[in-house]
Amino acid sequence: LRADVREAGLGQRLANTWRGQTFPKAGASAEAAAYVTSNAPKLIDAFDRGAVITARNRRYLAIPTPEAGVRHLSKRRGKGSSDNGLTPAAWERETGVKLRFVPSRTGGVLVADAFYRRQAARFQRRKSFRPIRESGPDQGRSFVVIFVLVRQAKLRKRLDIAATARRWADQVPGTIAAHWQA
Repeated sequence: LRADVREAGLGQRLANTWRGQTFPKAGASAEAAAYVTSNAPKLIDAFDRGAVITARNRRYLAIPTPEAGVRHLSKRRGKGSSDNGLTPAAWERETGVKLRFVPSRTGGVLVADAFYRRQAARFQRRKSFRPIRESGPDQGRSFVVIFVLVRQAKLRKRLDIAATARRWADQVPGTIAAHWQA
């Protein structure tokens, strides 16, 4: 299962959420059993089914672009903040830069003035950061896209947990026969 998650391009961290237990814990038994589970069952299920994510209590999902330039938020949290990742409100609070909404056919974008520039790579892993102000627009641009807004996002089906389980279940009788001691 871990290899399937990695091959699907979902990363090592999600692959490491798979856990297994065998019973009995030690020794041999004619009534042995095993239990396999994930510490992230909702994520695994979403990629197994191909779920549609819609905005809850809001109009849009805000997807940060690489120009957002933040990996972590500082401990300064405002009222109603959550640990669900980078939000436009948190980005504004952290940088001190106001975002502007630009509507589009599929949703819109939140942009900052081009005087804001993403931090250098060596500073991006800090817990908090300060925006870097420039003296003028970068190469004639008047804004930088920080968030892309969409009404919903569809996760394509990347995993097939049932097929993996069947494949391993079909190997069990042969494995038992190979290790059987008369």
